[in-house]
Amino acid sequence: MNSIYQHTDSNKRGYNGITFDTNEANVILKNEVRNNLIDKPQKDELLRILETLKNDTGFDKSQTLLADIQALQEERVDVQDFRIGEALAEIFLQKYFSCRFYWNELRDARNPKGNKTGADLVGFIEIDNEILFLFGEVKTSSEQQSPPQVMTNPNGIEKQLRDLYNDPEKRCILICYIQNKIGLTGNINFQNDFNNAIKNYYKQNSSNYLLYGVLIRDTQPNEKDIQGSYNRLKKEILVPNGLKLLAIYVPIPKSQWLNIINGANNEIN
Repeated sequence: MNSIYQHTDSNKRGYNGITFDTNEANVILKNEVRNNLIDKPQKDELLRILETLKNDTGFDKSQTLLADIQALQEERVDVQDFRIGEALAEIFLQKYFSCRFYWNELRDARNPKGNKTGADLVGFIEIDNEILFLFGEVKTSSEQQSPPQVMTNPNGIEKQLRDLYNDPEKRCILICYIQNKIGLTGNINFQNDFNNAIKNYYKQNSSNYLLYGVLIRDTQPNEKDIQGSYNRLKKEILVPNGLKLLAIYVPIPKSQWLNIINGANNEIN
């Protein structure tokens, strides 16, 4: 990862633009992004259950069982570009920006091509040894102008982050959502992060949490993509709340992302 521009007002407030080389992009798309989009841990657990069932007497010739095992083993990703962008955002926030996401929201989707409700990102961020709730929005754009309209239009990141800031009921719903997932994972780190984040959220007169806007681009890097949005938002989303914007520049056209994820041979070298 290479940081190509950065502005910092504090550890909780600022923006970054990052990029990475083509080889790294290929690897991330084929591995981490694919694993996110198929929810690999959940898929592997189901495969284990089905393989065990296949070995039981009477199930080894079940055509439905064998077909489902094969389908899971050969699963292809078929999603829209914005889903790939959301997976990229989550991966980079976890790898480089001390964020943690314990629950893959694909587990809530009855229709994987449907639009989910609520914020795109719901998790935790660690800053100065504090754990805070992270509520985030992600947009993907190939538009050549800077900033792209997905930052500033009526449904863009600026509007979405303002809404999260101005609507405590919406944040409470997101907190309830993430709390409900703890027992489904049995993950003690998830429980500990939640316990710390909720204390920080309520211990001050004004709630302490962090809003994150992530822009995914397959264009040339340009600080204007997020600079203006940050300067406007920081006057409205006030301290002690955190505010961060991140632009991730992917050096491969988004028209090729899905082919690379599915192991096509037309990777960019």
